[in-house]
Amino acid sequence: MPLFREENFLIIHTGSKHTLFSFGLQDTLSPPQYKLPTVVYLDKSTNVYHASNTGNLEEIWPVRASRIVDVKAYQALLKFILQTIISQYPILTINQVPLLLIVPSLSYSRSAIEQITRYVFETLEFTAFNVLDLSIASTFGLATMSSAVVVNVGHESSQIMPVIGGTSIKHAGKRLEIGGKSITDELRKLLPHFSEAQITALKISKIYEVLSDHTESFYSLDDLKENKSNQGDDFDVAKLVTEENQNGIGVSDEKADGEEENEEDKKPNSQLDKNWFKDPISGNKIYVGKERFQGTDKLVDVLATSIYDSLKGIPDLEKRQECFDNIIFTGSTFHIEGLKQAVIIKLCERHLVRPQSTKKGSKGGQNGVNSAIAAYQQTDEAAEETKSAGPLQNPSLVRLAKHPEYFPEWKRPKEHGGSWLDVYFLGGEIYSKQVFGTNSNHGGDSFIDTDIYEERGPQAIWDVVLS
Repeated sequence: MPLFREENFLIIHTGSKHTLFSFGLQDTLSPPQYKLPTVVYLDKSTNVYHASNTGNLEEIWPVRASRIVDVKAYQALLKFILQTIISQYPILTINQVPLLLIVPSLSYSRSAIEQITRYVFETLEFTAFNVLDLSIASTFGLATMSSAVVVNVGHESSQIMPVIGGTSIKHAGKRLEIGGKSITDELRKLLPHFSEAQITALKISKIYEVLSDHTESFYSLDDLKENKSNQGDDFDVAKLVTEENQNGIGVSDEKADGEEENEEDKKPNSQLDKNWFKDPISGNKIYVGKERFQGTDKLVDVLATSIYDSLKGIPDLEKRQECFDNIIFTGSTFHIEGLKQAVIIKLCERHLVRPQSTKKGSKGGQNGVNSAIAAYQQTDEAAEETKSAGPLQNPSLVRLAKHPEYFPEWKRPKEHGGSWLDVYFLGGEIYSKQVFGTNSNHGGDSFIDTDIYEERGPQAIWDVVLS
């Protein structure tokens, strides 16, 4: 009989802005059940933390740029999550609940992990605990048996980690001080008259996307360059306003709902001069021109450079190529249409080994972008032609890791391509079945339990963590 029942498994991942958690595994292994802000509130007069702001309390975000900056506030967050579960299942006892924490290993310090371990056993009184690296969890979720590189983009930071044989290669990993917030910062410069709420609404709307192939686009590559000199004092507000709008900067007083579709609405977003999104407060239409395709260049450039630099740290050239064959992107920033493809194409443009062209008179596209897109689309053929030459320093193939055909719940919502950007959570569910669903913890190598903790203390967590 298993030590713990799957309906009692608790899995948590805390990001800088939001925390994901699930209590109990579903038969089909579903996406996380709960999403809440990673924030607690401190009453300075009593030094007590609260789950909500019931008065004049200090707001504390315990995780910033993926690092734990306030361990006590983080511990309070774990306590509130547990209290939420107990309130829903009043007959539940803590010794029935194993806890798995999914963390970005380059950001969480050893000291922070050990303090959390002590709190989990001594204060919350869990009897089973383990920690799983986010990158390893991502490969578990995609059932990637070969090597892979996991690119996790958070709010203010990112982590790039090669994973080989189920082991994260930390010496080759990269922690970057850039994340999805960089796009918000760039949009703020491009659209200085937009409020923060409007910029956020644009960023998560369907009209905000990254264009890589401009052959079917209204705007050329040169149009979308983000370092053009006319984007300073000469910012043209009129670009955001359609001719009939006279009610403010890029704003129509028409409500966004119940609109009749016209010919322009039938065109793809990339082929339109302007398109609109819904104001989050007024519900009015806000029209945006080419700025809806801008703001990502800096992030794309840094990610492409850092992925290549990270994988240069893998001395085995065959394993290095396997990582280029299986690039896994995680984090909500990649909900932006075309962002993943833009990073892949940038890697192809800079580093892909291409077979010599046998066609005469062929010409590359603007700044090599069209040729890079062609290379991205034809990398399988390129790989076949370079196999006989043996392993190469530069990649002969660059592509995204494939999603498994099973796990139907993770294919939803279809309009966003599923929930695969949180695939590390699926990996955590799979791993928890392996370590907590066993009949025993003989040898103490599956998780840290009460006996192991009492014998070895919080440092025992490093004996069970996959590294």
